[in-house]
Amino acid sequence: MATTLITPLIVAREALITLENNMVFGNLVHRGYSADYQQAGATVLVRKPTSFTATAFTSTVGYSTITESSVAIILNQHWDVSFQITSQELSLDVTDFSEQFLEPAGRAIAQAVDSTMFNLASTAIAAHYPVSSTPAISDIAGLGAVMDIMKVPMGQRRLVMNPITEASYMSLDSFLNADKRGDGPRALHEAELGRVLGFDTYMDQNVVRVTTAIDNTATAVLAGTLTAAGTASGTVLRADLGGTSEVINIGDIFKITGYDEWHVITTASTLGSGTGLLNFSPAMVNAYASGSVVTFQGDHRANLGFHRNAFALVSAPLAPPIGGAKAAVVHNNNLACRVVYGYDQQYKKNNISVDFLCGFKVLDKSLAARLCDAR
Repeated sequence: MATTLITPLIVAREALITLENNMVFGNLVHRGYSADYQQAGATVLVRKPTSFTATAFTSTVGYSTITESSVAIILNQHWDVSFQITSQELSLDVTDFSEQFLEPAGRAIAQAVDSTMFNLASTAIAAHYPVSSTPAISDIAGLGAVMDIMKVPMGQRRLVMNPITEASYMSLDSFLNADKRGDGPRALHEAELGRVLGFDTYMDQNVVRVTTAIDNTATAVLAGTLTAAGTASGTVLRADLGGTSEVINIGDIFKITGYDEWHVITTASTLGSGTGLLNFSPAMVNAYASGSVVTFQGDHRANLGFHRNAFALVSAPLAPPIGGAKAAVVHNNNLACRVVYGYDQQYKKNNISVDFLCGFKVLDKSLAARLCDAR
């Protein structure tokens, strides 16, 4: 047995590697980092990618003003895995110690981070495309068309799918023959399915299933009609479900047939026979005609297509504790991890705490769309 004790610094380095290697969603988005020690609940400013507007050239060049744009992100996700070990276990070699303790700890934190990110993203994104009753490659093409309409850049498009949805597509030639790029963390390799129709595709068990109050037992959608016209830039519509009554909740998504726009409900309501109001975002670009068909998406797995800059994951180091406790804080690739050692006199065991502080935010809703699998 090795005689060199496992130090907090060794544990922190191994835990951070394992954490990064086991994240999927967290490795595919814009990542920010605060170099200063922070506490849970702190707000940090993260620089947003610069954007420009093209202008028609006439006789002189019109220079765009470059403004350093920042977004405030609250570090409200503090994930911890603590466990007790004996002095014998603390004297294991690094490989055995990592396999027995740190890999499970890193996986647990990575799963928590990805799950939280998907839950937040699934309630914010309005654009969507339904999976066919028999999934086909045309579904991916349809999702791509939605993102094309929204003018999402062609590069750095990602599609992350629930295992059930992924299994439906894996028998298709387009996925079977997709070339894997082979870069990024190890677990990201294992989750990567290849590049298909402009998307780098991945599987993540944390893709959420959205449950609505909509009665969609017969079909995957609920359809009604607009009883009044909608004006451009408006955020309220009146709809009729043909005599039935349905609860429409915050986060439910819908589309007006014939218009290339998608919306998410911002205020819960009950739709009856011409009496219900829909409050939503984003605002209408076009004026909707009275009598237009409105289609709500029912329960679905919210598979997510997105550009890297649609979302941001921000990490910050937690300060080592005062009072002489053994601790280490490490950072790499805009991620930070803290490890603290303690001792339980009553049970004569060593306490090890691995924790990770982060925050997540939707940077641009127009850079993402759901691939809705209602099965």
